[in-house]
Amino acid sequence: MSKGKKRISTATKYLVLACTFLLAINLVLGIVLTSQSKKGMTALLQSKMLDAANIAAASMDGDLMASISSQDAQTGSENFQKVLSSLRLFLDHMDMKYIYAVKHVSGQSFVFLADPDPIDPGQFGEPIVYTKALEKASQGIASVDENPFSDRWGKFYSAYSPVYDSEGNLVCIIGVDYDAAWFEDMIAMHTASILIICTLSVLIGAFIVLLISNRFQRRFRILSDELSSLSDEVNALNKEMAPPEEFHAKPSRQPAEAEEDSPSHVGTFDALENKIKQTRQDMRQYASYVHEQDFTDPLTGVGNKMAYQELTRDMDLKIADGVADFCIAMFDVDGLRQINDEYGLNAGDQVIFDTATLLLQAFRPETIFRIGSDEFIVLAQDFTAKDLEHSLNVIETAQRKEKSQKDATKQTPSLAKGVAFFDAKQDHSCNDVLKRANKMLKQNKAASK
Repeated sequence: MSKGKKRISTATKYLVLACTFLLAINLVLGIVLTSQSKKGMTALLQSKMLDAANIAAASMDGDLMASISSQDAQTGSENFQKVLSSLRLFLDHMDMKYIYAVKHVSGQSFVFLADPDPIDPGQFGEPIVYTKALEKASQGIASVDENPFSDRWGKFYSAYSPVYDSEGNLVCIIGVDYDAAWFEDMIAMHTASILIICTLSVLIGAFIVLLISNRFQRRFRILSDELSSLSDEVNALNKEMAPPEEFHAKPSRQPAEAEEDSPSHVGTFDALENKIKQTRQDMRQYASYVHEQDFTDPLTGVGNKMAYQELTRDMDLKIADGVADFCIAMFDVDGLRQINDEYGLNAGDQVIFDTATLLLQAFRPETIFRIGSDEFIVLAQDFTAKDLEHSLNVIETAQRKEKSQKDATKQTPSLAKGVAFFDAKQDHSCNDVLKRANKMLKQNKAASK
């Protein structure tokens, strides 16, 4: 055997070993990708379920839910029908299997409060299967089942979200069920797709390796001799591969060009990297937008009940740490129902919008929340009694000015208010301050009649 043939044989052997190693890495990567993809798909489906439960819970009237009794369920009272109608609306417009309201009795005991299922609804007071997610929801933490459970309706994965009344008390839990077979089929289908893609990738990669190996076997000796210099060039090229911020990938060249000139792949990878970066940026912006929408009242543009509840959780942590300093002002729009009855819902919406505009003249936007149809809360941190007095004077001055210029066709909002400052000696949570503000509001309303 000649020296040249021996070199070619040795070079070919190393090429085959290197390609086999790369294929093995590709196979391992496919397995890891399949596992991670399954986890990601599971997280995505659980997030979808949790979003559905949170949206439904945020849309329910907590005060109305708290008033439902066994007699309401037995007689099918108007309030009970309203609850069923609200739940049925979500059942009809979302791809969940079931939606229902649950009441916590004690410990691990939970019962149905309302179930809009037209065929076989859970009856008021009927026990419901306990899960850890349900227990978390009873503690005020929206949660989703990690594992499926079975009951007389079938096998399901469920998500639960708490419902609060106007005073911030947890009154019930909204549960949404998704068929376990559907959930698992989605995971299996996605996993199967990844497995098929990875398998095809390995097979195609093996085919390409063999094709390239056969095609370039005659030239391998030359490439082997130039490997050292090529390695240095690649290292130098790697230092220059990071594109500037204004870089825009150019269209890749034709396959024939790419085959002859391997550096053309740099453009392809740069384009892919830029695409990934742009996609990540778009996703961040979209996530920020969705978060803003979830925590904003669509009519007034101020914070909604969910935003208020999130802020109160932060305040409770500050109270526990001994660094809380805030006040709560509650505002109630008087006569909103009468305005709706006499002038229509559009007029009522305008009054609500004008009320928010009025509050925005006196308080920072991030401190204002609409928690009910006609109820607003201002939670202001580091606010002194003098600051609060000034803000209330701004509101009263604006109301007097608006009344003096009142349009006959426009309803001027009349506000009842109640305020309370955090007192570390008697308040153990944000809800304690809210209760005192609500009590003052009711006293003011009664005195004004």
